[in-house]
Amino acid sequence: MFTPNAIIIFCMRTLVAFDIETTGLDPSRDAVIELGAVKFRGNRIEDRFSSLINPGCPIPPLIESLTGISDAMVAGAPRLQHVLPDLEAFVGDHPILGHSVRFDVGFMTKRGLFHNNELLDTFDLASVMLPTAPRYNLVSLGQALKVPQNTAHRALDDAETTMQVFLRLFEQILELPTPLLEEIAHYSADISWGGGWVFDAAYDARLKDATADPDTIFSISFQAAEPEEPRPDPDGGDAFDIEEVVAILEPGGPFSKSFEGYEHRPQQVTMTRAVADALSGSKHLLVEAGTGTGKSMAYLVPAFSWATQNGKRVVISTNTLNLQDQLVHKDAPDINRVLDREFHAAVLKGRANYLCPRRLNALRNLGPRSPEEARVLAKLLVWLFHGGSGDRSELNLPAGEHRVWTRLSADDEDCSTEACYLHMGGSCPYYQARQNAENADVIIVNHALLLADIVTGNRVIPDFQFLIVDEAHHLESATTNGLSFRVTENEVLQQLRDVGGKSGGLLLQVQRLAKSQLPEEISPQIDQASQGLADHIVDCTDMVAKLFKAINLFLDDHLEGKPPGPYGVQYRVL
Repeated sequence: MFTPNAIIIFCMRTLVAFDIETTGLDPSRDAVIELGAVKFRGNRIEDRFSSLINPGCPIPPLIESLTGISDAMVAGAPRLQHVLPDLEAFVGDHPILGHSVRFDVGFMTKRGLFHNNELLDTFDLASVMLPTAPRYNLVSLGQALKVPQNTAHRALDDAETTMQVFLRLFEQILELPTPLLEEIAHYSADISWGGGWVFDAAYDARLKDATADPDTIFSISFQAAEPEEPRPDPDGGDAFDIEEVVAILEPGGPFSKSFEGYEHRPQQVTMTRAVADALSGSKHLLVEAGTGTGKSMAYLVPAFSWATQNGKRVVISTNTLNLQDQLVHKDAPDINRVLDREFHAAVLKGRANYLCPRRLNALRNLGPRSPEEARVLAKLLVWLFHGGSGDRSELNLPAGEHRVWTRLSADDEDCSTEACYLHMGGSCPYYQARQNAENADVIIVNHALLLADIVTGNRVIPDFQFLIVDEAHHLESATTNGLSFRVTENEVLQQLRDVGGKSGGLLLQVQRLAKSQLPEEISPQIDQASQGLADHIVDCTDMVAKLFKAINLFLDDHLEGKPPGPYGVQYRVL
């Protein structure tokens, strides 16, 4: 545990929280209408700087509504160039703290300021330290961290809120074990991102703290799941008592006795009987159920009863994650509680929704190659340290972090269930979810995974013969999306840069690793192979550019000089 002295040691350095209000988002075109800065050391504010700015143009109505700053308020205010010298003197060479700080500082660097100041970003810090937070805007963070807030979208008030959010987040950083601080600080040594300087400073402070526990242990581990035999799957199922199942939802039944104000719905009972009859008789059934029918219980109750009596798992496919969560976290537990049973429902998602421990360890060993990778890696380590399960749905991944996640997820075509257990000993979150599904009475999936199972010849979902499709009106669009592949020129080029870009890439890292670990005499072979791959990457980059240029020419020919509509242009090539 870190002592309160640590924050004093860290904050011997003065920081400046900085915020601006502008007429828009483009530093080249839009203007600043207000500046606010707070110079502080620890919890003590040393000085404040604030000024309205005359932008020399009308303030857009949306900006006036957002900030409360009107044309009349800035009519007598100084122009920005007259304020910049005082602002530069106020900030000096101190590190600048901001929320999405590169936006605010971008307006200043465009005008010659703050090119050499260290930048600290509460957005980056919050993304790491609050990995499951639903939102990372400044107002939401202030509420989550219990920071008293004044007027939002006024520069000085936002700067003070940013300072307080930073101090709250830093207190949480100080609670991390020393090895984790050291690892995150190490990743930040060669990569500049909005939280690297802070973790490095926190680690240095930890080393200077005589009361810190040197024996603190940090390790990332996933609970191992042993492979189990699949559920028994008899060739045929015995018919079960349909009326007994229906009685569960009838007046005087277990549900009416367990829920105060329980409403008997005849349509729900009718649907329950129809579903039970379809399962029992191996029939197809199409149901149109209006709002308020209670359809989830109408199919869950007979599905659980049928699955447990006959050893036949039932798969339920939904379109939305919200319905999945409702089924597994509310409806299924309610049924178990009311009937005093232990029906087992499991959610199974696509591989891309689960973290791959092998890929995570590979990135930890190689180290991040970009600010986004550094931030996501730190975020995942903090998440797992605090008990994260490895399920993507727990995380909030803002724009820029999704691409990093795709390289760390279990979505690896070369990784089979058997190979996963062999290499990871059952610790992979996807493997655990799969094993959980193998032993479930009811497996809940989404339409996309159901379609993936069809495409792969039933290799995604454990064997099943009984399927219930909820939200079936979305199945057509899900089929279109699930069985299609979308790619852009930038995505392909980024993949090529990731493999062998001029400033780095996987190829360069492999070269360095090979030369440090393999005998020196094979170095020429490594260089030759690397150069060959690099040449192929150059050729591929050129071909990608030509391909997409040809596609654009094709579209131009079909447009015949007409401008594209608001929804873009689509052509189906048969």
